[in-house]
Amino acid sequence: MKTTQDILTSIQHKPQFKKILHHKCINKLLSTILPAIRRNIKHGYINKNVLYIIITAALNKYDKDNIIKTIKGVLNSPMILKSEHFIECDDINIEDVIVYIDHKPKMTTDLHTTFTHQITYTERASGDININIKDEKLHALAQSIQEIIKKEHNEPS
Repeated sequence: MKTTQDILTSIQHKPQFKKILHHKCINKLLSTILPAIRRNIKHGYINKNVLYIIITAALNKYDKDNIIKTIKGVLNSPMILKSEHFIECDDINIEDVIVYIDHKPKMTTDLHTTFTHQITYTERASGDININIKDEKLHALAQSIQEIIKKEHNEPS
């Protein structure tokens, strides 16, 4: 039985699925860029043998030139391109690299949201429980907790 990776590998060289190969090649080329700069790259695409990279406005002209120089260096080096790391880029002929700046903020999703106000609950325990623990250290700890609860319960709020 074929895995999903085997299926993708077998169909990515067909003309109707060349976008899969383009996407893999773009990700391999962008992996050569420094991680601090890579965080500000929104996406990239290939159109008419030109690699377009869209970056956020947080990067300056030096970073933009660095991206172009790094990717052109990889594309112009036959030893690097023929290595197994860039095997996805063998069939793709990229002649130029153009970097555009997008001034819209990069969309991110929060895994969780935090509330701005703090939620507090009043203590409802009264501490009127029987402690039946045979271990002395644990019994002493439970009694100290029970005394704290009784003390807070008896204090007027």
